[in-house]
Amino acid sequence: MPALPEGSEVLRLPRCEQVALQSLFDNDSDLYLAFRDACIEQFVHDFQLAAALLAAQQDRAAFSRLAHSLKGVLNTLGHTEISPLAHALQLEAERADWPELQRLWLELRARMVAAFGLDALA
Repeated sequence: MPALPEGSEVLRLPRCEQVALQSLFDNDSDLYLAFRDACIEQFVHDFQLAAALLAAQQDRAAFSRLAHSLKGVLNTLGHTEISPLAHALQLEAERADWPELQRLWLELRARMVAAFGLDALA
């Protein structure tokens, strides 16, 4: 795999994201960073949707779709250590009670906030 550019903004990314940049984005840092920024922007909406779904406690299918989407995005961004939580949330949306979904969501959300520096969304 080619080395990351010296002095590049990507050198400040977590190692898992640098690996994704190299392996999934063929070291195209502009593409990776644009995708990452778009994902972070979308996380704002995802967090709001999850809060609304948990408050209404009516649409497990929507919660499952949200979790499935987050699982894919987290994997694509290189956060393979967090994506299993999204997968667990997706599976539980089909069978768990709402308090368990709330617990799993809060765990996933906290990990995402920490991983992407989303303090403003917390």
